[in-house]
Amino acid sequence: MHFIVLTSDQAETAAERYRVHDNSPARMAQQLEIIGDIAKLRLCRTIRRLERRFEIDLGAVCQKFLETERGPTPDVQRQVMEYVARWRELDSGRRDLVVSVDRVRQIGRLAEGDPEWASSHDS
Repeated sequence: MHFIVLTSDQAETAAERYRVHDNSPARMAQQLEIIGDIAKLRLCRTIRRLERRFEIDLGAVCQKFLETERGPTPDVQRQVMEYVARWRELDSGRRDLVVSVDRVRQIGRLAEGDPEWASSHDS
């Protein structure tokens, strides 16, 4: 089982890409280049590399997860997001978002109608 651990700032950045830039890494990168935010541009590129490596959409995962905290959301969305990700509280008072790669993939297969989705015993 694989996990991706994102700081709250990293999760916010991935969600921002989804929410503000239509989940387009290229659009967000272009905007960050224009305003000269090189640190955030590097972060976005790192998030994109993780997405490609693990074949998941962290922008959508982070946005949908954060939505469940910020307002009313459908019960099924809340349940799915609790299944794929959780906050991990740190001694410093910070928290990290721990995302289960296998569970995100499993939900993706279910959403796509893949009949093999239920055969994943790794989650």
